[in-house]
Amino acid sequence: MFRPPFKHLLLFVIRLTGELTRNSSGNFALGVAVLAPLLLGTAGGGLDFLIYEHHKSELQDAADATALAAVREASMKGWSASSAQEIAGAVIRSNLSNRFSSATFEYTTSVNEEARQVTVTLSQDHYRYFLMGYFTGSPQITVSATARRTGQETICIIAQAPNGPEVLKIEGDADVSAPGCSAYAGSIDPKGLSVKNTSSLTTKLSCSVGGYAGSSRNYSPLPITDCPAISDPLASRASEIDGSLSTQCDFNKFEVKNAALTLSPGTYCQGLKISGGAHVTFSPGVYVIRNGELSVDGKSAINGSGIAFVFIGEKAVLKFANDSNVSLSAPEQGLMSGILIYARQVGNKHRDFNIQSRDAGRLIGTVYLPGDNLTVGGDKDGDGLCDSDNNQTLTTPVSEQCISDVGTMSAWTAIIAYKMHVTAGATLIINSNYASSRVPVPDGIGPKSGRIVLSQ
Repeated sequence: MFRPPFKHLLLFVIRLTGELTRNSSGNFALGVAVLAPLLLGTAGGGLDFLIYEHHKSELQDAADATALAAVREASMKGWSASSAQEIAGAVIRSNLSNRFSSATFEYTTSVNEEARQVTVTLSQDHYRYFLMGYFTGSPQITVSATARRTGQETICIIAQAPNGPEVLKIEGDADVSAPGCSAYAGSIDPKGLSVKNTSSLTTKLSCSVGGYAGSSRNYSPLPITDCPAISDPLASRASEIDGSLSTQCDFNKFEVKNAALTLSPGTYCQGLKISGGAHVTFSPGVYVIRNGELSVDGKSAINGSGIAFVFIGEKAVLKFANDSNVSLSAPEQGLMSGILIYARQVGNKHRDFNIQSRDAGRLIGTVYLPGDNLTVGGDKDGDGLCDSDNNQTLTTPVSEQCISDVGTMSAWTAIIAYKMHVTAGATLIINSNYASSRVPVPDGIGPKSGRIVLSQ
């Protein structure tokens, strides 16, 4: 409960009154006796004004915090008015219950889905002021706050490297199609975004902090340059995930070769290898790959729903070879909800993750490699030309060996990497049919990628 500094002002008035009453003049003492209530009333009124303004400021802070929390909750649940109202009540109680023990509060929320905003109105009354609480009705204080989402709403590709050319690079005859969402290159370099040769980038919008390389034929539409830098939208999630992981090994150098097997969640130390035409089903849960490679090759196939792969350690990487078949979707709930692949950063080292599969049409969820590089396609030496794969038969034409088909059958996919390279022969489809999947989109990307700000 707020306790205003009455003491010093009241002591001053009392001392002043005492000095005046000790004056020998009876008339003066009588005058002081008459003026004393006025002096006290003036002091009390001044204190009431200070208290009123302090309460109003605290209520405004609470309204601001409530609006910000409510718009986040409303947008996560399809701009639900009931969700906004529920979270508003919880935030108000948390912020104010211990501050004004004798006050009562009323609040309302208003959700505007079209404008992507929530308005919270908060009123307080029945607080005992120094003077007004005894001689007049306690005044009601009413404040309001409006929060909304701003900026591009459908970011689905982010290359986060802040410096250097070609942090988002598409070359050869690669095709990246994301017509319902946006691609973002975070480098300040004039060629931070690069689409070369006969490759193409089709997006709702592409944005580069620096500039771009390539002709108008490579882009649809042309990129926007000098975009503002954005922070890692999943950084807070990464901290939570890192704090929850167990490093105790459940399996060591695990290999499945030429067999059909169902695997269980756990920590796979020194890698997990699937080869020789093996067919592996992953049971729902989190698979920690520690200091080793998760590799799928030799015409092997993997599938699973409600799963997440987490990579920890300098040697922890992923490789889906060209002849592999991959069908995976992320968890629908829990700490890893919406995240299919996550790699914990290892200092300044940038590991290389590779998806070369010609049949990886179902990758539902977020590929989150904040400190690492992702290559999609079979151009291993980075020269823009297709490279031969030793696992292919000698009769397979080289031009066919690098064909990669990633994401075609996914309801939605999102990719966040330090750098991203899509190479010759690759077709990467980034769908954005968020409503058709039960896998939730993490806050900060997809339809939740706009920033939340106070607008009133």
